[in-house]
This record gives sequence, C-alpha cells and structure tokens, in this order.
Amino acid sequence: MPHTQSILALDGGGTHTRIALIARDAHVLAHASGPGCNPYDRPEWADNLRTLLCTVPHTGLRAAVLGMAGYDGARPSSLAQKEVARAALGPDCALALENDVQTAHRAAFAGSAGVFVLAGTGSVAQASTQDGRSARAGGWGWLFGDEGGGYWIGCRALNHAASFLDDPGVACAPFARAVLHALDLPTQGSHAPDALREWLRTRPHPRSAVGNVAPTVLALAHAQDPHAAALLHAAGTHLAALARTACKALATGQAAPDMPWSYGGSVLHSPLIRGHVATILGQPAVAPALPPLGGAALHAAHLAGWEVDAAWVNRLRQTLSPQSLQNALS
Repeated sequence: MPHTQSILALDGGGTHTRIALIARDAHVLAHASGPGCNPYDRPEWADNLRTLLCTVPHTGLRAAVLGMAGYDGARPSSLAQKEVARAALGPDCALALENDVQTAHRAAFAGSAGVFVLAGTGSVAQASTQDGRSARAGGWGWLFGDEGGGYWIGCRALNHAASFLDDPGVACAPFARAVLHALDLPTQGSHAPDALREWLRTRPHPRSAVGNVAPTVLALAHAQDPHAAALLHAAGTHLAALARTACKALATGQAAPDMPWSYGGSVLHSPLIRGHVATILGQPAVAPALPPLGGAALHAAHLAGWEVDAAWVNRLRQTLSPQSLQNALS
C-alpha cells in the first residue's frame, strides 16, 4: 500500500459518517464508519470527523472529497469543517468539501442531470441540469424542517405514543403500543410516562435516537398498520414536494423541468414511500448508479487527475457494494 496512489471519499450524514480509501483501479483499500459530523447538532462533530479521517492511511493520498451534512462554503461552521479536514489529512492532497446531497446527487446520476431526494435522519432535495445549474430545497434541520425524514417520522410516532400514554383509548393505541414495545418500554402503569421521558433523556444523541424509531414505523406499515401507513404517506408527500420545489427553482418562471429523479437515505429505501413519491411525481425513481461514497470518489478521482470512464465507474459500483465492503472486513 505505501506506493499505491489513492483517493479518499467521505459521506457524512446527521447520524452516520462513512469513509473509504480507494485505489486507482477503483478498489477499496480501507474503509470505516463512525457517528455523524453535522456541526448543527453534534457538539463533538470535530472529534468525530478527525478520528474517522485518521483511521485510514494517508500514504499515497492524492485527493480527498468530503460530502458533509450542514456544509456550505459561506458558513463559518463550514470553514471550521475544512480546517479540521486539512489538519487531519495534511497539506499535500487536493481537498474539496461539499454538502452531502451534492455528493449523493453525483453518485445517483453518475454526474448527469436529475433531481435527487435524500431522506435519512433529515431531508433535502437537489435538482441539477446538464449545463451545471443546480438548486436545493429543504435541509433546514430538525427544529423547523426536514419533513419526511427519519427524525420527522420518529417524532410523530412518539407523538402517538405520548397521546396513548395520556389516554389509552385513543384510536392509535395498537400502533403506539407497538412503538413502545420496540423501544422496550412499558405500555401501562403509573411509571410508563416517565419511562418514555427517561428513554429520551438518556440517549447519547437524542435526534438520532428519535430518527432510529423510523424503521419500526416502516415495519409496522409493511404489516398493514393504518397509522404507520398514514405517516409514511405523509412523509412521501413532503419528499415529493421537496423534489418539485427544487425543480421549480431551476425553471426561471416557466414550467418546472421534466427531470428524472433518484433517491438516497434510509427512509427512501422503503418501497412504500418511494412508490408514493413516484405517484406524485408521475414517474418511477431511477435507481442510484452509485452509493453516496461513490459521488465523493468520482469528484476525488477528477481532482487527482485520474481517467474515469464507464468501466471505472462499474468497478467502483462493485467495490462499494455492501457485500464487497463486508468481505473486505472479513
């Protein structure tokens, strides 16, 4: 490995951050994951980022691209993100930081035009044209935005649970009990309300913990629970609205461009939500060409001056597949 040229790709979301060191032949030399590094809700974001960047070797590193939640070049916090990255990686490699939805968009369309909807813990959409124009919608954070994302879904599920603990006769009682059971919390008795409060108080990162309730809602919806299905329907409506708003911003007063759409993030892995978004947008989703790490890798390869063709992208797709990454750990 000491004489192998490499690039570094990072995908930093609100809950998880993933990193890969990639060789010139598109094979992964090393990879790791850690907690989120969004400066808007992670006080320890700098330590999380620094630690992860230092887990992979830097010898032979030509370029690094970091796609990060909360990043925008004009923000003071984004300058701090870049300073942490530069200090960890040293002065010799080409370095670029960008918003994580920009990275994921490049990955999904392999650099082509389209509108990308990202729904993990939060939610955001980016539309980009072939001539390089782009616009974003959403990404406002959990306090007053991120509709349709995992936190939004989890928070509303816990709203139902709280209503049930106040009044066990509410219509959503079966759904609420299932959510509380999934959290290993009591559903009755005088201590049940405090148990839910204590669950939230003792979470190391409450926003991620609430977002992690979303998979329970997804499972209940697939099991035909009507309240879970209604939540997913509402989430899909919000996500489709983000896509339309991003496209409308590129229309310059005309009808929104008819663009293919793709997706990323744990929430949009649900066929139920994807199907609802597709119905509203009037077309099925395009499967992402690459996972988000691949978008950072494409940009880094160009910064390194490597030749990137369809064969290289195909090898990258294979080497970044979950199965290949798991085999690399074995």
